[in-house]
Amino acid sequence: HELKLLQRLLAELPGLAIELAITETKQARIGVLGRGRRERSFGQPLPYDFDAAEVAEELHNAVVGWVRLVCEQRAVTYAGPADTASLARWLGRHVYSLAVTEGAEGCYPELRGIAKRADRVVCPPALTIVVDDTKLARARAMTLSASGIASLSKELGEEYRNLTRRRVHVLKEAGEISPVPGPWRPDWPLLFAVGDVLDAHLRVPIRARHAKAG
Repeated sequence: HELKLLQRLLAELPGLAIELAITETKQARIGVLGRGRRERSFGQPLPYDFDAAEVAEELHNAVVGWVRLVCEQRAVTYAGPADTASLARWLGRHVYSLAVTEGAEGCYPELRGIAKRADRVVCPPALTIVVDDTKLARARAMTLSASGIASLSKELGEEYRNLTRRRVHVLKEAGEISPVPGPWRPDWPLLFAVGDVLDAHLRVPIRARHAKAG
């Protein structure tokens, strides 16, 4: 039974190694920055994910260690590429040699533990947003552009999830909200009282969009 579990895990590792590489270079927008802390600023994320790099290195070292052990004890040679995915595929093809290698009973628990940590990095759990009265009051007192309100809404919970930049403009065109009077510089965006926008968003239903018949 454990051998079947090991075969299944080794078959999953090449894809997981590729996903870690993608996450490491921040091509996957998972909103995570450093040791499980979610990125909360509205700035640009760093082009590198330290958690993914750490787990990827741990996975690579573990796979290399098991390949080396099989080669040493079973008198076989590894002549393939040195990347984690290729090494894992080789182990999968030589799983029976791995099974009779001394110490092989530790292979599945070690790789499974690393794979679980990799899964949490690649597909982190959804963030639960907690909004208290003080935070909401502070947000309502702000004056922001449509883009700023759209960014802020992501921090204010599920009921404001659809408060996008377009939604702010729709509310303005409908006469539900008005820009804060200036004077402003000509190149400045329109500014709105956030409290007024939040109230209008909850007051005015979002119309369903109907696809045009082809």
